[in-house]
Amino acid sequence: MGLSPGIATWILLVISGLNLGIAAVAVRRREVRGAVPFALVMVSVSLYSLGTGIRAGSTTLSLYQVGTSIKYMGILGLGPTQFWFGLVYTGRESLLTRRHWALLLAWPVAVFVLVVTAPAHDLLWSVQGFSRSAPLAAVDRVNGLIFWLTLAYIYTLIFITYVLIFIFGLRRGGRYRIQVLLMLSGGIIPVVGSFLLLYNGNLSTALDPTAFANTITGIVFAIALFRFGFLDLAPIARHTLVDEMVDPVYVVDVDDRVVDVNVAGMELLDEGVGEPVGRPAAEVVPLYDSFHGSTDDADSDVTIERDGSLRFFDINRTTLTDRSGATIGSLLIYRDVTERHIAEERFKRLIEQSSDIIAVIDESGDITHVSQSVEEILGYGPTALIGANVIENVHPNDRDELRAELSAHGTEYGYTSSYRVRFRHADGEWRVLEVRARNLLKDQFVEGIVLNSRDVTGKERQKRKLERQNERLDQFASIVSHDLRNPLNVATGHVDMLASDAGSEQEDSIETVQRQLERMDAIISDALTLARSGEVITETTEVRLEDISRTAWQNVDTAEADLVVDTSLTLDADKDRLLNVFENLYRNSAEHNETTGLIVRVGSLSETFGFYVEDTGTGIPEDKRGQVLEQGYTTNREGTGFGLAIVRDIVRAHGWQITVSESDEGGARFEIECAEVPLEEQPATA
Repeated sequence: MGLSPGIATWILLVISGLNLGIAAVAVRRREVRGAVPFALVMVSVSLYSLGTGIRAGSTTLSLYQVGTSIKYMGILGLGPTQFWFGLVYTGRESLLTRRHWALLLAWPVAVFVLVVTAPAHDLLWSVQGFSRSAPLAAVDRVNGLIFWLTLAYIYTLIFITYVLIFIFGLRRGGRYRIQVLLMLSGGIIPVVGSFLLLYNGNLSTALDPTAFANTITGIVFAIALFRFGFLDLAPIARHTLVDEMVDPVYVVDVDDRVVDVNVAGMELLDEGVGEPVGRPAAEVVPLYDSFHGSTDDADSDVTIERDGSLRFFDINRTTLTDRSGATIGSLLIYRDVTERHIAEERFKRLIEQSSDIIAVIDESGDITHVSQSVEEILGYGPTALIGANVIENVHPNDRDELRAELSAHGTEYGYTSSYRVRFRHADGEWRVLEVRARNLLKDQFVEGIVLNSRDVTGKERQKRKLERQNERLDQFASIVSHDLRNPLNVATGHVDMLASDAGSEQEDSIETVQRQLERMDAIISDALTLARSGEVITETTEVRLEDISRTAWQNVDTAEADLVVDTSLTLDADKDRLLNVFENLYRNSAEHNETTGLIVRVGSLSETFGFYVEDTGTGIPEDKRGQVLEQGYTTNREGTGFGLAIVRDIVRAHGWQITVSESDEGGARFEIECAEVPLEEQPATA
């Protein structure tokens, strides 16, 4: 047979078998990216040891040549397979196109042909015969140029491979650095052995340190494989996806052991946890026990406190299986939804604290959502109206209008509409709701018609109260205008008749009666104006203050007084009644001051929205300013005391406020602050 094995041969055969076993394990996990090149590396290492062992026990040159062919099959395969493995591990496998593969393998294939046919030529080396017999057989061999070029080619590929792996290890952390350290130590030791062999000078010796060093390679790679989960669950170059993710990622095997963690996952761990790989997931993975034991893939929400603040995560758990369908572990992705949670919680609380009712109904009118405020406004619990049709609690007289509204625009996406309906309170009372509807049926986050409802029952009651008050004022004005003026007109006519027939001795008495009748007519006119001034303002128009103030000046006898208008303010007001305000204020200035040199000024308030009317007269004493706006108050014997009271009531009817103060020149100043809300939303004034 030509084989006389010794201890060296048997050791090398064991080493070959060990490395071949590791390759077989990797092949069984070939669905994992990178397993195939790793298996071929271990096959090459196994062939190297096997060929060396056969050569050591050879007693014939022909068997020695067989061992040499097997050994060089491993040597020539080791460079390309390690280079392939290095590219896959570092995420550069796309560089190996078919053309590049052909170029990479061309030299090793050609050299292997020369190795097999070496006895027929001296292109690689020349063999002179055995220099040492089995069990440590060796030959006298002189190596040629092609041999040295081949050796340089193989070691160049190996050197490039470990440089790539070393650079990759520097850029990555955690588990990868451990893997890189193991691979570098397992791969570099045989390289060191090769250099020792080269230094020794006899490359055909049976005591090849490289072959024995492969024992260490097999053991180291076995540790990387079984202890540190190398090729276990995560792809070798998974950093191209996982390490760059901003979300924490954890990979757990079937024994609930952590086999992989990305950078974001390390940052989420409790301080002082240390290296998590290889440890029980329950000890290191945040809140792992909250979903541990579930056999289904699912999402769950968890809250984690870090640095004194709460962070919210949506955890996605995915079961990992091999090609046969067997479970090999779980992938946990902690998606940080803190910002989304805060936004949702803020929106939820704003809706809950809103003074309006926010409800959503479907196309048929069934209520699918209602805000918490429904309990305070209508007395229903938050879920009491869910599923009920909105029409059921609407007043029978309002239902047809609401049905028509929904049917007319129920399918028109984006439509908006406003209307008022009476809705039944939980205690049975009808409440008036002002509703604004918007069709969002096609919005995937809403899928309904949104109803924003405001309780305006009090507003409606106040409006009806004011309408009744206006009716009574109209009745009073009618009585004053007709039932009092008619007798007054009769009396005036008879006095005029008496004046034409009476003698001089009755002239004083008749003048007194005429003067009193004229005063009564003025009182009736002012009383009518005062009665109407308190009516609520229901319709307004846009009024330019400059125009109306000048028009009022032309309507009043102001003698020699002058008007200065310094405003461009525009108001929403009842034009006729605002004109009455200016007329009475002008008249007040003219009646209570010398008009010669008197200046009346109209301007805008500087700090609030409104205007003022002031004069340069004698002014109003401070202790009298609180009384001048009262009905009947006057310091003029000929006055009625209604003028400023009329001003006060018209201002209040607009929802404004009036105050009395002093102008810079010491005259009277009336400031009117114009509110932006209508009267019916303000408390009623006496």
